[in-house]
Amino acid sequence: MIKVRKNPYKVLLDAFGEDVQFRCAVEEMGELIQAICKYKRAQESGDKEKLKIALENLREEIADVSINMEELSYMFGEKEVEEIKKYKLERALKRAEKKNLEEE
Repeated sequence: MIKVRKNPYKVLLDAFGEDVQFRCAVEEMGELIQAICKYKRAQESGDKEKLKIALENLREEIADVSINMEELSYMFGEKEVEEIKKYKLERALKRAEKKNLEEE
């Protein structure tokens, strides 16, 4: 018999509930902000070991927030969120192209 896997975000929501997942997302976003700041400080310090550690932590926090964002997308409409992401990315690319042309 083939085992059908549930959507992992549904599993998390069913297990922990929306409120917990909202708080988790906020907490992880705060940790990402801290990781970005620590990474920038390590970059500026020139200490290669600190930079290596900060980069590892930054990658971990990016992964955590990415999971939370996918879960929020699942909660509020994956298709709609994806459409908005595409629109916003296209808009940002047009702005970047315009800026690049102005600098030439």
